[in-house]
Amino acid sequence: MHQLSLANSQNTSDWDGPSAPNWPLAPSRVAGLDRLAAFVAKGGRDYQTHRNTDRGEGRHSHVSVLSPYLRHRMIDETEVLGQILDQHSPNEAFKFVQEVFWRSYWKGWLEHRSLLWPSHQHQLPACLEHIQANPRCFDDYQRAIAGETSIVIFNEWCHELKRTGYLHNHARMWFASIWVFTLRLPWELGADFFIRHLMDGDPASNTLGWRWVAGLHTAGKTYLATPQNIRACAEERLASRSDQVLGLNRLASTTFTVAERLPAKALQRTEIPWPAPAENGCSEYRCNHGRTTMLVTEEDLTWLPSAAPEGVVVLSPSPRSALEASSGLVEQFVTAALDDARQRMAHHWAQAPVLTAPHTLGDEALVDWLVEHRMDEVVCAYLPVGPTRIRVEGLRERLACKGIGLRVQMRDYDRFVWPHASKGFFQLGKRIPEFLEVMRLYEKA
Repeated sequence: MHQLSLANSQNTSDWDGPSAPNWPLAPSRVAGLDRLAAFVAKGGRDYQTHRNTDRGEGRHSHVSVLSPYLRHRMIDETEVLGQILDQHSPNEAFKFVQEVFWRSYWKGWLEHRSLLWPSHQHQLPACLEHIQANPRCFDDYQRAIAGETSIVIFNEWCHELKRTGYLHNHARMWFASIWVFTLRLPWELGADFFIRHLMDGDPASNTLGWRWVAGLHTAGKTYLATPQNIRACAEERLASRSDQVLGLNRLASTTFTVAERLPAKALQRTEIPWPAPAENGCSEYRCNHGRTTMLVTEEDLTWLPSAAPEGVVVLSPSPRSALEASSGLVEQFVTAALDDARQRMAHHWAQAPVLTAPHTLGDEALVDWLVEHRMDEVVCAYLPVGPTRIRVEGLRERLACKGIGLRVQMRDYDRFVWPHASKGFFQLGKRIPEFLEVMRLYEKA
């Protein structure tokens, strides 16, 4: 959900990619790589032409549907960019490459304002209580999340989201705009509804995308869903139904100023805690870490430490919302993805004397396992702003009490990109050729 070109797209009823996504998406690295391989040929001009078109549930073959895999880094950005640029020039693949960096921009921007997401979570219960005090407003909210409003197309997106854990990017923008400016519901509760149901639900892109639609990310710049744009980009799924039947005639024709409810402190810049680079298996601080265990989290399911560990543990899924549990579909997807990572890590270290915990572990079981196997340190991939970071940081003191250290390592990709994500996307976007050159991807095309 971001500042896509909203120019009218041509009708694409006669355009089908070689393989539409299978629903539900399989939560494994192999499935992510297969999805990438099926999409690569379409990552150039085809994507540029058809990317804005929402053809309906299960028919998203014109976009990559890689976001659930990228969200958990079952595949990573350099793999995706590398394969796309193996087949397309940077000019041909410009729009898709830009989309990859939009995701990185949201992640980096939130890293520069690390108090925003925790503050948003802290305010959610009070936000819900506020609308519960107004029976009419609360009824509107309940109808919205049940997909029972007077706007039929909004209801269809709501049901698709809950059935599949996915929505086309354009549909996300339309849904958010209708939620805020037509139904006049708090953006905070809409963002929370999304993150609990999206398989790619992410504290950065989801929260900031909703704020952008509401005019809070770029002050005063709102996004308004209009019947004309929805018809231009979703005509096929509308099935020739009239504006009256679809409820498009009920959409707000103007936006309004949405009040900023987060405290000023939540919007202030914060320093990114850059980890020391790892060189030849050692941090610049010290090389003797004792017995080290690799911690795998849902934030990065393909990262490997710079040196072989003595153990591998996988942390159980983290709650995404302060209000409710994630949907069953999301819970199943993340749990299975973590188990896939556990099996892959066990296979990767099969030739080394590495202990692997037999299943994903909660906080207490994780600490007990580390103590039982006499581990001295835990090393994990850098954790971006979100529930897993808060959770693991909460474990740091408990581990220290057991004489166990906690160290993080950061991917080079994030080190390259995030410093340029503190302002608007343009500041980052103009450096994309530079990023590709540093990653040795620009010269491949």
